[in-house]
Amino acid sequence: MAEINLSDNRGRDAVVNAESVTIPHEYRWIDSQQHQVGTRKILRSTAGNDIETLIREHGDLDTVAEALINGDPEVDIETYGRFLSETSRAYTNPDGDIVHHLSRWEVVYSPEGEEIKRKPLDVEEPNVAGEVPLAWTGKKMKKVDAIRKFVFSGKMQIQHINGLTYDFLYQMAKELSESESFMVLGGGAKGTKPLVFRRGGLSYRGFLEGRIETNRYALILHLSNMELRRPEDDNA
Repeated sequence: MAEINLSDNRGRDAVVNAESVTIPHEYRWIDSQQHQVGTRKILRSTAGNDIETLIREHGDLDTVAEALINGDPEVDIETYGRFLSETSRAYTNPDGDIVHHLSRWEVVYSPEGEEIKRKPLDVEEPNVAGEVPLAWTGKKMKKVDAIRKFVFSGKMQIQHINGLTYDFLYQMAKELSESESFMVLGGGAKGTKPLVFRRGGLSYRGFLEGRIETNRYALILHLSNMELRRPEDDNA
């Protein structure tokens, strides 16, 4: 569950809850004897026995192949097959040494796989629960148009936390339900910036949907980071 600072069409804002509407499923796996089984992490390789290290030691792949036939240089008998429990990710350089200071880059490739440009990766800060509320942009889009134009990768349900925020959200849901539209929801003072929920996470376009039934409401925030476009006609 996350908190969202949300503004309505009257300029009022309130902090409300946002919760994923995906219902998790619980599974139990059993073997042929009806015993419950689970997953385990098993060590299958070490840095000192991977293919890059073997090539450096033996010279080339042909020599490595001969070494594999004559012995088992790729296997560390003392460590292979061990169960792993608490692990953490580590980055290494081409020589296998652990790197402590990293520079992250954003690389753009052409459809042919060629690098077009690269630049330092900008780490986006979350902007859904800050001092600037998510603005009611007033820009609406019919539902039938939105589902043909965007790919929705997730959704969150906006929930009230008290009586005041119930009235606040119910009116939003009622207006959107009556117009049968999504409202574009964005960050920043003008509501034009993408939504970022976690530091360094994906950025999304937000589409707010409202549904009502008597005194009940559902306010759903649909998330999209991909737009559908008609391919260009080469014969045009």
